[in-house]
Amino acid sequence: MGDKRVTLEEAAKMVFDGAHLFWGGFGYQRPPAEFARELIRQQKRELTLYTCGSEVDIDMLAGAKVAKRFELAYVAIEAIGLAPNTGRRIKEGFLEIEDYSNLAMAMRFYGGAMGVPFMPIKSMMGTDLERPKFRKNKLKVIDCPFTEERVCLVPSVKPDFSIVHASRVDPEGNAQIDGTRGEDEEGARAGKKVIVLAEEIIDNEVVRAQPDQTVIPGLYVDKVVECPWGSHPMMAYNYYDYDLEHIRFYIKQCETEDGWQKYCEEFITGTDRLGYLRKIGLERLLKLRAKKPYGY
Repeated sequence: MGDKRVTLEEAAKMVFDGAHLFWGGFGYQRPPAEFARELIRQQKRELTLYTCGSEVDIDMLAGAKVAKRFELAYVAIEAIGLAPNTGRRIKEGFLEIEDYSNLAMAMRFYGGAMGVPFMPIKSMMGTDLERPKFRKNKLKVIDCPFTEERVCLVPSVKPDFSIVHASRVDPEGNAQIDGTRGEDEEGARAGKKVIVLAEEIIDNEVVRAQPDQTVIPGLYVDKVVECPWGSHPMMAYNYYDYDLEHIRFYIKQCETEDGWQKYCEEFITGTDRLGYLRKIGLERLLKLRAKKPYGY
C-alpha cells in the first residue's frame, strides 16, 4: 500500500473549508487535539464535526470559529463544567448544534461504515431530541414494515474526512488503539478519506506479528501523521494521563473572549506543535507519562 506518512501541516491542508469531519476519540481519551490546533493555525472555516463526545479539542475549534456545526451527543469539560467557547458561540448565534443520543451517533457512524443510508434505533423517541434545531432531516419515526411497532431512523454519516488519533500506526496506515476505542473503528470506515495521527510509528513487521491488534486496517487510511503528545491536554492510554492543571487553566482563561484570544495566541496561533510542547514543559510532560502497569 506504500508509505502514507505526511506532516501534520500537510494533513491539515487536505481539509477544505466547509468539509464534514468525523472527529475521533471519546471524552478525555485520545482526541486529535493537535490536529484541532493545526486547523486553527491554518484558519479553516465552516467545518461540520460529528462526534459522540468531545471536550477541549472541539471547544477550541468553536472558539476560533473554525467549526460552524456540531452533530453530537456531548460537549463539555468532563468533571469540571460546561465548554466555555462552545456556549459563547451558541449564544452569539454563530455555532449550530444538533443533539443526538450517544447510541444514535454511534449507530450513525456504524451505518456510514456499512454503506447504508440510515439505521433503526429505539432511543430518542418521545424526547426533546426528536425536534431538529438546524438539520431538516434529523430523524424519522415510522411504523416498522415487519412488526408495525414504532421505530426511529437516524441518517448515516459519510463524512469527507475521518480524523483519528491512534496509539500506534505503521507507514501503511494499519492502526492500533489501546484502551477505549469509542467509535473510532466505525468512524474511520465511514469516512471518504481517513487521516490517522498516532503517538508513534511502528514497523509493518510489528503489525504483521500482531494482526489482532489492528483496529483500523491500512486499506481504509489515506494519510499517516506521527504526532506524539497529540492528545494533550487530554490523555492517551498507555502513553500519558490528562493534564488537569492545564485543563483548569484553559477553562479559567476562556471565561472571557479576551482570555480565549490570549490563550489562542500563546498556545496555538503564536507557535507550532513543538513550540506548544515546549510551553507545557518537559518536567510537566514527564509527570504525565503513563506508569506501568496502570496505563495512565
